[in-house]
Amino acid sequence: MRIAVIAPAALDRPGPTQAAAHALADALSDLGAEALLVGPARHPDALTEGRLAVRALERSGAAALAPTGHGPRLVAVGLAAPRTWAADAALTRILRAGGLDLAVLVAGDGDDGWVAATARAAAPALEEVGTTAPRKTAKALVAAARDHARTPSPLTPPDPILADFHLHSVHSHDCSTEVDELAERALELGLGALCVTDHDTVAGGYAARAHVEAHGIDLEIAPSSEVKSRTGEVIGIYLREDVPPGLPFADTVEALRDLGAFVYVPHPFDGFHAIPDAALLERLAPLIDCLEVANGRLARESFNQQALAFATRLGLPQGACSDAHVAAGLFTAGLELPAFHDPASLALAIGDARVVRHPRSFVALQARKWLRTRRTPARAE
Repeated sequence: MRIAVIAPAALDRPGPTQAAAHALADALSDLGAEALLVGPARHPDALTEGRLAVRALERSGAAALAPTGHGPRLVAVGLAAPRTWAADAALTRILRAGGLDLAVLVAGDGDDGWVAATARAAAPALEEVGTTAPRKTAKALVAAARDHARTPSPLTPPDPILADFHLHSVHSHDCSTEVDELAERALELGLGALCVTDHDTVAGGYAARAHVEAHGIDLEIAPSSEVKSRTGEVIGIYLREDVPPGLPFADTVEALRDLGAFVYVPHPFDGFHAIPDAALLERLAPLIDCLEVANGRLARESFNQQALAFATRLGLPQGACSDAHVAAGLFTAGLELPAFHDPASLALAIGDARVVRHPRSFVALQARKWLRTRRTPARAE
């Protein structure tokens, strides 16, 4: 019998709700249940361990969450604030794919924050308890867990599609590909989604979305932007409006987060781009929804390998893209994953993704880009 105890406040911070959640999980474990103690945390090691547990759940199924020793297993799912799409998806996956017989929220006083809201949405049969009498409550929960009607609904992902998460259009200063060319090439390749990530503007993404809607083209367009910070670039996927370039890297991440975007860090170890320091990336890991580990346009594959090793060590969700600046370069890398339509569904779909590679010559693609941009007049502002 597996029961998840969910705490809305940081599990490694003193407080009555956290203490009650720990006591309840201990009591359930003493009664012979497999107890998971799930909630946000503050300590980097706990957050990394939690992300790694969720990655294992995605790969291996519910067995990955089995307690590793006596007592409850703690699984951290992000910070108490701010809410991130990756943390939201992690909690949803635990509740709906973690092999639970029962999920219970230890409700605190006042606003319980994003953890409580996500738990209630992901598990309609969620039990909610107070902060007193943990042993008596544990006995009642063990009895309730035998009622299969209380088991959280299983996670059933949509049909898979192919998607390219980082590419450019004529709305970037170094690209001359019109949005209709992008849509046509995407259909030729059998793609189901494009994240149009022009430099410092969402204009290309919204133009591409308008084009496919006007022509009845079955292609998901996520308006996005690759924003240049002082030290590296950050992509906001499903971004509502432009974020000014030139901010510090951490401030750019925060600005994208404030606008509700899915935060995606491109080519983080490409030595030919301005990139953030690895220590800064590690510090900001709880705020990153996805790290790019396969970019089809990098001069050296070792840059991708470094990104993959970094993401794997920290348990970060992994992305892939073509970084295309010409239509011929589309989908040199990308993902096969369940269909998505917004940041929340994207964060959940990334957990079931598979990297797809169709390598093409870096030199040939760069030559095409140079010839196209050299022959094409600058777009009037």
